[in-house]
Amino acid sequence: MLKNKEKIIMLIDMQSFYASFEKAKMPQYRNKPLAVAGDPAKRAGIILTACPLAKAKGVQTGEALWQSLQKCPDLIIVRPHMQEYIDVSIQIKSIIEEFTDLVEVYSVDELFADLTDSMHLFTSDPIDLARQIQDRIYAQTGVYARAGIEETKVIAKLATDLIAKKIDGGIFHLKKEELHQHIGNKPIRDMWGIGSRMEKHLWKMGIRTIGDLARTPLAKLKRKWGVNGEVIWRVANGIDHSPVTVNTHSTQKDIGNGMTLPRDYTVAWEVEVAMLGIYIKTCVHKGSNLLILWRNNIFQVV
Repeated sequence: MLKNKEKIIMLIDMQSFYASFEKAKMPQYRNKPLAVAGDPAKRAGIILTACPLAKAKGVQTGEALWQSLQKCPDLIIVRPHMQEYIDVSIQIKSIIEEFTDLVEVYSVDELFADLTDSMHLFTSDPIDLARQIQDRIYAQTGVYARAGIEETKVIAKLATDLIAKKIDGGIFHLKKEELHQHIGNKPIRDMWGIGSRMEKHLWKMGIRTIGDLARTPLAKLKRKWGVNGEVIWRVANGIDHSPVTVNTHSTQKDIGNGMTLPRDYTVAWEVEVAMLGIYIKTCVHKGSNLLILWRNNIFQVV
């Protein structure tokens, strides 16, 4: 048992999720560079995810397929199978629930798990427990999972993104008192929640590493960005009191739909048709009998 009931929270992340799943389905591609991408004949030919072998050759998520093929001519392209990815994501959640009932879906391939009250049923070592979860996910789905461990969600996330993803074994226990020892010198752009625009602002303030941000007076950041300044300061210092919340996404609040246009649309009616198609798709998804009207260049739902 852990001393004083120390909280054990994990962020469990699937490595190159879509590509890993496709390789599990097609073992003949196990040792070959593979990427999941849209139709190369259309603009949807964008890399959604690439396996580590492809990434090692320079293939990057979000780039055009033709760019990836220039870097890696032998790249195997697989069209996405989104429903299958959702199904296996649900399966992975069920696997983790065999270890704890406190599982929070963060994204399709990332889940938080609070194992504080159940770890003693399996082991006394958090790293061993993470390895058990990792082995079970791989055995049942063929997908390789990484895990960051600590007493807060934010540190577990930092441990996963900045350390576990980059080491053999894919598991790291980042203790809070050693936080800055391990991540203090990491570039600020690597921190969870920092985009390119915020990185530029921080650089102008002389903040270049996560450690720099952690040492910056909170009042200075709040004067500059208000609550957002406090949020990034808390992340840099590993401060997070939010619990692992079950069924975070059980109630659908928003519906998003989109489409990639096959070419540039310059005529109004073409744009109108595309927007109407998205609207109809959204309404069908919602299962609602809505009447959609186009008036004065605005869609109205009745």
